[in-house]
Order: sequence, then C-alpha cells, then structure tokens
Amino acid sequence: MPDIVHRVGMRGDAASKPRELVEWECVGGPPEWIGTHLTFRLEQRGADTFVLFKHAGWREPVEFMHHCSTKWAVFLLSLKDQIERREGRPHPYDVKLHPSD
Repeated sequence: MPDIVHRVGMRGDAASKPRELVEWECVGGPPEWIGTHLTFRLEQRGADTFVLFKHAGWREPVEFMHHCSTKWAVFLLSLKDQIERREGRPHPYDVKLHPSD
C-alpha cells in the first residue's frame, strides 16, 4: 500500500512563547486545513507537564476533520509513550484508521 503524505505549510504566530506555547496557521496542504490553527500549550502541574493541543478554525465539520482529530490523538499518545517509555510509534508504525494512512 503506498503512503499518502500531505505536505503542509505552516506559519508561526507571533504569540508563540518558548517552553509555553506554539501556535501555527496552516497555509498549505489539504484544502480543508488551509486557514486552520494548531496550538500546542505546555502546562506544568507539579512534577508533570501536560501538552494541551487544539486544531481549530475548520470551515465546516467534514469527515476529514474527524479523521484528523483521531490521528492527532494517536500522534500525541505516541509522543507520550516515546517520552515515558522510549516506545513511541511514529509513522509508518502508528495506528491506521483508514487504508490511505
């Protein structure tokens, strides 16, 4: 099965803050993504650090939006496993949701 790869252009936001907040605007890639915003916010709670992620600004709730939401969860859980146990599952070893993944 061939890999389907979306090349995505991102533009960083001036509101980004090292070690606290990263905000991107999608300026290229799948048409549904263009104009959307991705936010990664780090929150320290005691000895733990939490990654709060949001992919917002979709023009309409299309099927691809739901697919992407689930894939972001897969990627973030893989990142957590990599950090905590050195057992992440990056592409192409991640959980497949669709034959084109």
